Amino acid sequence: MLYGIMVGDRPAIVGEGEGGKPVVESAKPEVPEGYEAVDSWADNGTELRQSWALQPVEGSAAEAAVALAKMQATELSDGDAVKVPALYDEWSGDGVEYKKVDRRRFQGTLVKCLQDHTSQPDWAPNAAPSLWAVILPGQDGSGVTVGIWEQPGPENAYQLGDQVIHNGHLWESDFDGDNVWEPGQVGSHWVDKGEWDGGTSLPAAE
Repeated sequence: MLYGIMVGDRPAIVGEGEGGKPVVESAKPEVPEGYEAVDSWADNGTELRQSWALQPVEGSAAEAAVALAKMQATELSDGDAVKVPALYDEWSGDGVEYKKVDRRRFQGTLVKCLQDHTSQPDWAPNAAPSLWAVILPGQDGSGVTVGIWEQPGPENAYQLGDQVIHNGHLWESDFDGDNVWEPGQVGSHWVDKGEWDGGTSLPAAE
């Protein structure tokens, strides 16, 4: 264990067992393009501890925040993604290489890529259902995000746990597969969770 004393905002290493406080280093984080990792040290009374922060190399703080948010947007669920569509770029037909589950904005909706391909003008999301699917509100299986039911196709069917509002009721999909049925119909795979109050809160659990 190394020991040190604080000199300004940096520790001065004094060796092993030579007085001072233990120096606790932390792993440097992965650094995305356009950022740099800057370390700092703090004396918490019993040890000198290192921490890291990501800072933009250039540009404004607002630009950096947007860039970082876009990087993190790839990890969002579909249900969360539809709440922040501005984080995703517009679809382009100019030979862009799209990967499966990439998400883009198209004609006011958020769509996700169903298979790897290189875009071209006649493969727009509304003309190529095998390549793109509209993300419908409520499609994240969390039981928290709720959307108005829309008739899906096989490429963007509802999944187990998705919740929707239809005909004044809250419905939850109980089908472990592609649910394309309308809630309330005979044989459909939806559980009626009760009347919807028209607000933002969920009906009380039964």
